[in-house]
Amino acid sequence: MRTLALFVLSLVLAASAAFVQGPAGQDPAALHARTPRRLVIRNAMVIYGNAKPAFGPVDVVVDAGVITAVGPRAGAGGPPADAVIDATGKYVMPGMVNTHMHWHEERAPGVPQPIQYERNLYLASGVTTARELGGNLAKTKRWQKESHDHTIISPRIIAFTRPSMGKLLTPDEIRQGVRDAKAAGADGLKLMFLDRDQLEVVMSEAKALGLPTTTHIGVEETTAKDYIELGVTSIEHFYGIGDAALDGIQNFPADMNYTNEFHRFARAGELYAQANPDKLRAIVELMASKGVAWSPTLSIYEASRDVTRAQTLPWYRDYLHPSMELYWKPNLDNHGSYFVGWGNTQEVRWRKNYRIWMDTLRHFGLHGGLITTGDDAGYIYSLYGFGLVRELELHEEAGFHPLEVIAHATTNGAQLLGLGDRLGKVRVGFTADLLVVNGNPLDNLRLLNPAGTDVVLNGQLTCGGGVEWTIKDGIPYHGPTLMAEVREMVAEARRKTGTTTP
Repeated sequence: MRTLALFVLSLVLAASAAFVQGPAGQDPAALHARTPRRLVIRNAMVIYGNAKPAFGPVDVVVDAGVITAVGPRAGAGGPPADAVIDATGKYVMPGMVNTHMHWHEERAPGVPQPIQYERNLYLASGVTTARELGGNLAKTKRWQKESHDHTIISPRIIAFTRPSMGKLLTPDEIRQGVRDAKAAGADGLKLMFLDRDQLEVVMSEAKALGLPTTTHIGVEETTAKDYIELGVTSIEHFYGIGDAALDGIQNFPADMNYTNEFHRFARAGELYAQANPDKLRAIVELMASKGVAWSPTLSIYEASRDVTRAQTLPWYRDYLHPSMELYWKPNLDNHGSYFVGWGNTQEVRWRKNYRIWMDTLRHFGLHGGLITTGDDAGYIYSLYGFGLVRELELHEEAGFHPLEVIAHATTNGAQLLGLGDRLGKVRVGFTADLLVVNGNPLDNLRLLNPAGTDVVLNGQLTCGGGVEWTIKDGIPYHGPTLMAEVREMVAEARRKTGTTTP
């Protein structure tokens, strides 16, 4: 089987060889995951990252992992290049920032899922920076260093953690939990399920220690208004915002049980419809004025408005790991696997919720709010990387121009993470986190999908698209090669588990 996998990989590389030429006639195999001293991307159209129109064709020159020149024939001067990527007919844009994700090594109990599976999928989808929210901090910090040192093939990692919380903790114990998180190397805190007095203590200590904060508010005593007033850095998902705009409290039935996954997600799809529209606009205007960012994760809940679509996406055939497939089967014991008896009524309510949610997000953006992109994949039929690309498509559905959407995924994400001075733009002096895309994503964001789509490339109709190269810290990773490796990981896991193709 290894021989077969190598043969398949050789075909993938051979098919892509025309896209890459270096001084010695390099092919993708010679460039993939290697560290060139000097890389030149020739003849590219460039999407800068901050929502200004694309320009080109130009060369982008990278020296020692930093962009040193952008301009017509910029690669013609200076020292000889170690590697050259021919980007004729293609677009170069900044690497994307996933501001809400989780690393998973197992989904279904007893069925391991290799961590490299997830890393490959994210890189092949154009993610060069990933903010992990609440996983195993010790492991995440180790992987963070390995990614920084380029000893693993992985996006750059930002590690947030949940500090020790609990209704019985004293204020001093809560403060100590924040200090412990800081001492363990957390880059920030993810906050959940807090009453107002506890939140005040957490926020005070986090600010004193210089720790940024983000929150999944849920349906609880505090709402987005409390977090905004106390200076949270960003808000995740949609929770807490609609709650802050209600006339009274949530109109839930008497048998509502928030620990029941079906109840929780079915009723969550009503919160925006219950909100007072004027109050809803006012709360996001306050949010924008206070500089609180929003990572809406539109894609993670999309199955709620059309579960059949979510269950039958075509790329599952080759790329869905059996551990994930088993976890997603309806089972109220698994977080996000709540589709037991899910029906049209729930989907209708969620579609209405989405329209109001998207309009609210658009209102937030029009008032200067910082919007980022995250996929929260691994749950609710969202596959790593694919979910992030779908997030971009849903931002366009919400009313944003594709240039704005790409800014959400690049410039805005870098700004939120405090990296806006070196990431998120195709700019001289910035770190070379770049994507070479087969086609124009401004014309069709679906071109970023690693499974590809039908495109016209250099005048020829082909099944193409996708991110051809993801470049992180100046190191090129070949998208088709990464995906071929994922296919083999999935095929091997299916052989071991006896799982059939979905």
